[in-house]
Amino acid sequence: MSSTTSILSRLAAGLCLAAGLAACSPAPSPLPDQLSAEFQPGMPLDDARKRLSAHGTTFSEKSNAECQALVERSPNVSQLPPQGGPCMFGKIPLSRSWFGGKSDVILQLVFGSDGRLVDGHFEQIDSLL
Repeated sequence: MSSTTSILSRLAAGLCLAAGLAACSPAPSPLPDQLSAEFQPGMPLDDARKRLSAHGTTFSEKSNAECQALVERSPNVSQLPPQGGPCMFGKIPLSRSWFGGKSDVILQLVFGSDGRLVDGHFEQIDSLL
């Protein structure tokens, strides 16, 4: 077998492997858009807690001071600035693949001092373990 044939064989095998892995990655979920439609500005904090729990969300709630400190310490963690009230960060597991990949929706909700939702951010994150 010539070196050119060997190189082409390896290249073809690599392309097949890459195509196979790409085919196994999860399709974009409609959940981030559904959550954006569900969590509208003005929603009370208690309603947001109940709805997150209904979606099987693991979430944490922070006070306004904790939200502000988090933005100052780790600006990349927070997509939305605090709005005078608490904030919530959460994760909803979507799927796991046979190849060790997983897909989750991460979210951030920010509330005003009146305890009503001001804004939300929902994003699908796909990763290989």
